[in-house]
Amino acid sequence: MSRRSSSPNSGLSGLLLIDKEPGLTSHDVVGAVRRIAGQRRVGHAGTLDPMATGLLLVLLGAATKLEPWLVKHEKTYQGVIQLGLSTDTDDVTGGELVRHHGPWPDRQEIESALASFVGSGPQVPPAYCALKVGGRSAHRAARSGEPLDIPARMVTAHGLTCLDWDPPNLSFWASVSSGYYIRSLARDLGCRLSLGGGALAALRRLTVGRFSLEQAAGLPADGLQLKARLFSPRQALEPLKEVELGSLEAGRFCSGGFLPVPPEVQNYSGPGPLKVIGPNGTLIALAEISGLPDRAVPGQPQGPFLRPLRVFRPEEI
Repeated sequence: MSRRSSSPNSGLSGLLLIDKEPGLTSHDVVGAVRRIAGQRRVGHAGTLDPMATGLLLVLLGAATKLEPWLVKHEKTYQGVIQLGLSTDTDDVTGGELVRHHGPWPDRQEIESALASFVGSGPQVPPAYCALKVGGRSAHRAARSGEPLDIPARMVTAHGLTCLDWDPPNLSFWASVSSGYYIRSLARDLGCRLSLGGGALAALRRLTVGRFSLEQAAGLPADGLQLKARLFSPRQALEPLKEVELGSLEAGRFCSGGFLPVPPEVQNYSGPGPLKVIGPNGTLIALAEISGLPDRAVPGQPQGPFLRPLRVFRPEEI
């Protein structure tokens, strides 16, 4: 009998909220959870750099299929930027490139510069990041001395607040979209203030969507503690609207059949897909409202219908 099949927790599926310690990579946390759970199917939604701490969403079993939707959530952070310091990694762990020794702007100038970054616009990710360009990993290319030309991406800062300004250290709070790099903000803010750059000195993730750091804890001590802390796949996507189906409808839908849109969600426009709940109360699929089918099919609805985006097998949930 394999190790996976003999583990009492080998079929775990759900969301685990971890308060990540400094020095650990997100992959380190995933590896530790794999060992505790006794199963290989573990991932995460939203990478945290090794120096960063705070909320990391770890996914087990069928919940790994939810990653594309969970990573899109808005995130909030609290941290410290050392202005006037430029490094090759855009944080204080990197090699120093430029250091400014003063004079320093006053708090009003800092707040005005921060406010100029609020809203949507292009942002160039750090040279050391997990992105790939042309199939090459950016951080590996940078470590080899051949940094990639990473194109700018559209991101959004919903809010940026100066908490304290003690030159050269700026304490801040940020609410940002998926794909936003706080290290890039540190770099660009220092340049906008004509200080030669800025480097992230500390970062703590406070929230991801509706989940907060107060709900998280360190790595579980064992499989029983892990299981007790799991959010079900249905709970993991709690903000999304639900459609509940009976046994016959659920079987038909999960087999690819069209279903008419229930009246309670006919005007649903997002954000995100609809959760489809089976007769046993578990998440059986994610769906969207689609238009007419490509061709008329006898017995099938000819108006807007539910179309499956992800279907979960019964044994997964």
